[in-house]
Amino acid sequence: MQFIATFIVLCLGGIIDSSYLLYQHQKKKPLVCPLDHDCSVVTESKWSRIFFVRNEALGLLFYLFMLGGIVSSFFLTSSLSTLFLVLFISSSLGLIFSIFLVLIQIFAIKDYCFYCLISAFLTLLLFINSAFLFFK
Repeated sequence: MQFIATFIVLCLGGIIDSSYLLYQHQKKKPLVCPLDHDCSVVTESKWSRIFFVRNEALGLLFYLFMLGGIVSSFFLTSSLSTLFLVLFISSSLGLIFSIFLVLIQIFAIKDYCFYCLISAFLTLLLFINSAFLFFK
């Protein structure tokens, strides 16, 4: 049960993080970066969209999907192993995408976005958490 609770908290953290980025972008407000970097260099780069969709929107959809999946575990008790497999595969794909984006920040953009790094870290923790749920 503790893995389900932490999974929910991680999803909510991701939803808050990606929603903040989307909100700031929509309002054209600058991001305040505690790392003393210009986050807009990353969030407004050519890498900020995949298939014409902003990465923040993809992140928000990812976290909402993961939250919906884990909440449905309370109702779909007969097929928990299948649900946990779907969450594990989804978090694996999210982690691969996050690693790709972090590598882009390091090698292509050569600047960092604090909120993007937070999202990548949350995705890593979701992956670890989903592995515990699936393999237990």
